[in-house]
Amino acid sequence: MAQTFSNIGFADTSNALEMAAPDEEYAVVNTLTNQPARTGHIPTTFDSSLYDPQSKAILNGTHIHMSHSMLNHLLSERVNLMYQTTSRTFTSIHDNLTYDSLLAGLLVDDEKLLVNNQYIYYSYVSFMDEFGKVATKEPMRQGRAFLTTKRLLLLSAENSAGAKLSKFGDPKKLPGGYHIETSCNDNLHYVSFPLSCFRSIELFASTGVKTESNIYGQRPCCWGLCGCFGKEICLKHWWADATQRQTYNDRYISMGVICPPWGHRTMLQMYLNSGVSLTTAKDFVCDLQAYSPGLNDVK
Repeated sequence: MAQTFSNIGFADTSNALEMAAPDEEYAVVNTLTNQPARTGHIPTTFDSSLYDPQSKAILNGTHIHMSHSMLNHLLSERVNLMYQTTSRTFTSIHDNLTYDSLLAGLLVDDEKLLVNNQYIYYSYVSFMDEFGKVATKEPMRQGRAFLTTKRLLLLSAENSAGAKLSKFGDPKKLPGGYHIETSCNDNLHYVSFPLSCFRSIELFASTGVKTESNIYGQRPCCWGLCGCFGKEICLKHWWADATQRQTYNDRYISMGVICPPWGHRTMLQMYLNSGVSLTTAKDFVCDLQAYSPGLNDVK
């Protein structure tokens, strides 16, 4: 794994930015009879789809700063430079394990694959407490979800790249700012959940475009001392910054789980790759609900 880190504080005020829209990824639902030996590629250039969901929320919230154009430009410039360094340094060290070879040893007797013998390709899986506030274990980056008649299997055995944006202190006050991290990884991660553990399921999908702009107030040149005379030049002025356009394609399946081995209440949130069809996501939800005792017992 290769990583780079950087902090962005108030001292950096000479640059500006336009937020990039996430790139669409390739179609990723596949049958088990036609799986590539190993998937996952390290992009040669950075794009904003590499940010994790929490980082995207922070990035979309930078408009709270009047100087957000300069901040966003600096964030974009720095993360691109950092990612170039990370991707050049990265070297894969794992064996050429395939999903076929991993899955062959994991399925038990009488265990069959559901969702029409398909897997769902996810981009990110988070494990949070029952309130969805605190992470209870390390997240999983891109991989495949296999639903069987007995379990949900989450497998990641591929190269992946990512970026994380976080705050330190109060970014609107000195010496607060933002911390950037980029990484390239060769992942091997496996988690399973018996179907008896599931207590709730939610499918969310929202795709669209939005535009936004900030309207700022500015003191008049006389600081309002002449406002009582009704002169327009002495009244409060208003100005708008440039309109920003953002496309989004948010898709996730959220599941309430009594997490093994100690029975902790956990919210498992699986973010779907943009190439996964809603029909396949719906089939996944229907099959999970049909085979999970805690979901199909409606009283």
